Amino acid sequence: MLTVLKCDALDGFSHCPDNLCPSFLDDSSGPPSSPLGGGRKKQNSALPIGPDPEFVDGVSTSSPTASSISCKKITKKSVLGEERRRVWVHGPRPEYKKNSQRFNLPSRIIGLLRPNLDIVILPGAHEPTREFWEFSRAVLGLAEWQAVFTSGSIYNMDDDVDDEMVERLRAIIKESGCGWTMVPYCVTPNFNRWASKLSSLDVETFGELLEWVDMYGHKGALHRHVRQLDVPSLVETIDPNILVARGYTCSAVDDLLLAYNLLDCQRVVVKPIYGAAGEGILFMSSEAELRGYTFPMGDVCLEEHLNLDLAPDGIVLSPAMHYNEGDFVGDDLIDQIMKGTSYMGWRKSIVSAEFHTAARQCLRKFMDYTDPKGPGGVDFLSVDGRPFLSDLNTGRFNGCHGPKLFRLMYAPTSDLFVWKGRAPATLTAQDFWTQCVAAGCAFFPGVSSEGVFPLLYLRGRSFMMVALGRDDAACQRIYHTADRILNAAAAEAAAQIVPPTPTPAA
Repeated sequence: MLTVLKCDALDGFSHCPDNLCPSFLDDSSGPPSSPLGGGRKKQNSALPIGPDPEFVDGVSTSSPTASSISCKKITKKSVLGEERRRVWVHGPRPEYKKNSQRFNLPSRIIGLLRPNLDIVILPGAHEPTREFWEFSRAVLGLAEWQAVFTSGSIYNMDDDVDDEMVERLRAIIKESGCGWTMVPYCVTPNFNRWASKLSSLDVETFGELLEWVDMYGHKGALHRHVRQLDVPSLVETIDPNILVARGYTCSAVDDLLLAYNLLDCQRVVVKPIYGAAGEGILFMSSEAELRGYTFPMGDVCLEEHLNLDLAPDGIVLSPAMHYNEGDFVGDDLIDQIMKGTSYMGWRKSIVSAEFHTAARQCLRKFMDYTDPKGPGGVDFLSVDGRPFLSDLNTGRFNGCHGPKLFRLMYAPTSDLFVWKGRAPATLTAQDFWTQCVAAGCAFFPGVSSEGVFPLLYLRGRSFMMVALGRDDAACQRIYHTADRILNAAAAEAAAQIVPPTPTPAA
């Protein structure tokens, strides 16, 4: 029989923003500065999990039973409140096609798991994912049972959740005696297919109804449909003074051609309404190009190409804001580090106070009108110093949710700098971490006040690092130290690649 943690009272984190602090274990058995309060069981590997080996003595995380933790029923607005345990399941939307989304989305929220409380569903049969899970388990003091792996045979992870996995979750939930919250990347029919089988239990979902997503959870809400020009867009309905690029929503090639003529400008942008992280965005300059478009991700927005403001380093100025339910996740705008149409990280915003105020008011109006029950965010572009609403990434988690929530858990007063890239094939997460410890830049959750932590590290594929510091200058120093480690490993890996020997001519 599966024995799981029983909960009567889960003491809290009311002092922490958004109630997303880790559930610290009973601190009577360990030093106050221990990463988990009560400390961790010593690991057999040489992986450093704290700045001092003496900090890893105490509660075992190898079993799903821990008598020192219990749940207390607390009346909270949020289904993501600290009194509820969580099942994180971040599979891609049905519209997504990239392998990076298949593997990055589920793994990049492992750092938000609370020891001996929460569960993450991960794609199986994928060595980089398993390797990162084992690293995270050691550093964060997680238990082996806190990860449930699919077969890994299907691209969409929700489609890979079978009845055996559902029954395993049912057993854990029933025996725990706690309320649980499903935390999907986005509520989709694929997610509802299996999650609905747990509806008889004390299980809620942190997310929107499908009807909400269809109405408010996509970029089509920015513009009128070109075939319904007499019907105002959602943004117009909320506030006609919100600045957006001129554009139209389109469903067919004929729509694109009509919209192109109405815009009467040469260079335009095609944006799939359900795209994320720049996926599917194309720049076009002729009717011939538009005629060849095949709508691989469904409906799109066709917009004028704006003359955008740049940061001093030449990067397009594109700030973003994020929310959970009706509350901002962090009060600050954060600038996306743009590379083409994709973001490669986030950094402290340099926009004016007036820009910040206008952007904040825009998102507040959206939340007041739509009453979101889950996560989301919006992106802006700066044009002549003014905020143009460019993206509604609503009804789903955004890339910066993880870094912001990790900061709220472990270093809520810190600045942050986040960067993404390709993880060197020859450098494991453990090796990277060991070098960061040696360089004095590693962030030990629950102990450190600043440092770097890998929120995602899939060897040979991708990474996402967060640098936390007392100010932006500290974040930059930490970033440069850690990035040198990554660059050195990448150079070493490149040097090991032997070009194929040319075949002699006959």
